[in-house]
Amino acid sequence: MTVVLRDFIEAEGLQPGDRLPPERDLAVKLGLPRTALRRMLAEMEQEGRLLRHVGRGTFVAERGATASAPYRAHDASRKELWTYPAEVFEARLIIEPKVAALAALRATPYETEEMQKVIQHGSTAATLAEFERWDAAFHQLVVAAARNGLLASLYEGIHSLRAGRLWGRMKEQSLTKERMQEYTAHHRSILQAIADRDGGQAEQRMHKHILTARANILGSETMG
Repeated sequence: MTVVLRDFIEAEGLQPGDRLPPERDLAVKLGLPRTALRRMLAEMEQEGRLLRHVGRGTFVAERGATASAPYRAHDASRKELWTYPAEVFEARLIIEPKVAALAALRATPYETEEMQKVIQHGSTAATLAEFERWDAAFHQLVVAAARNGLLASLYEGIHSLRAGRLWGRMKEQSLTKERMQEYTAHHRSILQAIADRDGGQAEQRMHKHILTARANILGSETMG
């Protein structure tokens, strides 16, 4: 039965990260009862071909994904890493606020100047892709300033996932000019705490920043 849905996805030219029509519309397009469609969606999710987010819809997953892990990248050791976007945010919430606190203790004046330059470049970015590059660069600089090799290695896996096509499509669907301005303001606030050597504030502001990004991209505010 799932071949019907697979054929529809192929015929529509849907790519990883693209959203399927709402369930009601999709059932009409395919001429199927909604109960049958739901079974197909569940099967394809189990196969790792679809990603389903409550309140946001159903998305095409990266090709070749498995049922338990539809999202692939390469970690720092070059082994394949599979995970869900929601898990990426869970990992970021665990790692990056603490990294920001360490950066507040260890960042050099040169590193804070580089962070300032990156933030400025991001604030004047002409395209989403350009903004995303500077956004990622800021987070990498914070990680580097923490001077913890193991944490830096763990973050490489997160960075690889953020650079993937699926993440890019999800970010593109969520980003607006207003949100880019909001993220830039967050970066400036985090940098100010780092420059002030205030680890507690750096940690709290990074935590808030990632929660905001998660809510914007996944539409979820759970596990805050």
